[in-house]
Amino acid sequence: MTRVLPFRALLHGPSRPPTPWSPDDPLKDPQRRTLLADPSHGLHFAEAFDARGAIGAALADGRLVQEASAGYPLLEIASRTPGEAPTLFLFALLPPQEGLPALEEGRSVRPAPLVLPTTVIAADDHRTLQSLLRESAQEARLLREGTLDADRSFRLLVEERPAMIRRLQALLEDAPMRPMAPLGREQTHLAAILPLAPAGWRFVPIHRGLKGVSTFEPERFLQLVGEWARVFPLEVPLDTHAGRMEARERLGTLSRGSHAVLVVLPGKRAVLLRYRQGMEFPKLPAVPKSPTLRSLDMAMLNALILRTVLGIRDPEMVGHPNVFPVQGVETLVRDVESGLFQVGFALNPPPAWEVRAVMEAGCNLPPRTLRLDPSPPAGLVYGGPP
Repeated sequence: MTRVLPFRALLHGPSRPPTPWSPDDPLKDPQRRTLLADPSHGLHFAEAFDARGAIGAALADGRLVQEASAGYPLLEIASRTPGEAPTLFLFALLPPQEGLPALEEGRSVRPAPLVLPTTVIAADDHRTLQSLLRESAQEARLLREGTLDADRSFRLLVEERPAMIRRLQALLEDAPMRPMAPLGREQTHLAAILPLAPAGWRFVPIHRGLKGVSTFEPERFLQLVGEWARVFPLEVPLDTHAGRMEARERLGTLSRGSHAVLVVLPGKRAVLLRYRQGMEFPKLPAVPKSPTLRSLDMAMLNALILRTVLGIRDPEMVGHPNVFPVQGVETLVRDVESGLFQVGFALNPPPAWEVRAVMEAGCNLPPRTLRLDPSPPAGLVYGGPP
C-alpha cells in the first residue's frame, strides 16, 4: 500500500506566467546558463544548491505563491490533433520512507524532489483511475492554462473537494505503482501519477549507443552474434526517412513472439537481429532468471549482446562509461555516422501489458528503458511547503 498525499501547491505568481520545460531535454551550455540566471525559471530551483531555500526566497518576494488549501493538482495535456484523447497526470506527494520500489535502479537521485516531478505509473486494468481523473477534470478548479509547444496545450487544475480527494486516495492506496526514476528513501517527492492505460500517451523506447568498447569490431561482432540470433541485412540506408520507417516496421514484425533489435553500424549499414527460438537462454549467467524480465527486449540486449557477446560489465549501470542512452532512431543513426558511437542498438517500445507484468512480479525495468510521450513538464507546479 502506498500513501499519496494532497498538498498546498506552489505556483508561479499571476504576473509571471509559468515556463513549462522537460528535464529530459538536452540544453546547450549557453542556454542552461541563461535559464539558471532567471530566478523565476524552474531550472533555477531544480539546480539550486539549496532548492528549499530558493523556493522559500521565491515565496517571500512573490515569484511563487502557495495555494490556500490542500488538494491534488491535475494536469491535462491536450493534443491539437483531432480525435486524440487528453493525457491526465495527478500530482501528489510521496512521503519519506514510503517510497515506491524504483522502476529504475541507479546511483543518482534527482537533486530537487519537490521541484522536478517523478512520473509514477499506476496499474489501471479496468480504467477506473482514468475515469475518476476525467470526472475530476470536469469540475476541478482551473489554476493555469497555456501551450506546451506547437502541438499541445495544457490546463492545470486542482481537485480540492473532500469527497473526491477521499475517492482518489482510496483508489490509489490499492493500485500497484512504480516510479520512472530512482527515489531517495529519506525525501518527500513530487509525483506525477499516470494510469497505465493506453489513452493519450505512449511509451517511447530509449536506445543504446556504444563507444570506447575495445572488444567491438563490426564483422567479428556479426559472426559471434549469429550463434544467438538470425541476421537480416537492411537494403535501404537509415539516413533516409524511408529507410528508418522500413526498419521500424520490420523491427515490429520480427519481434512478434520473439526478441528483435536493430543494429546501426558505421558506413550507413544496418541489420536486424532476431534471437533464435529454442535457445537455452536461462542457462546463461548474464540472462535474468525471472521469465518476466526475459520477456523484455532491453533486458535481453543487456544480457545477451552487451554482456555475453561483447563482454561489457554492468551495461545497465546509470552513467556507464561505454553504454549511453539515446532518444530517437534518427539521433542514433546520426551519432553512429559521425563517429560518436561505434555502434547503436534500437528497440521496440515495450507494450503496456509487459510493463504491467513487471509491476505485478515486483521486478524493476532496466534503467533508461523507456520514457513517456508526453512526459509531465516541470515548472508548472512545485511541492510544498518548502
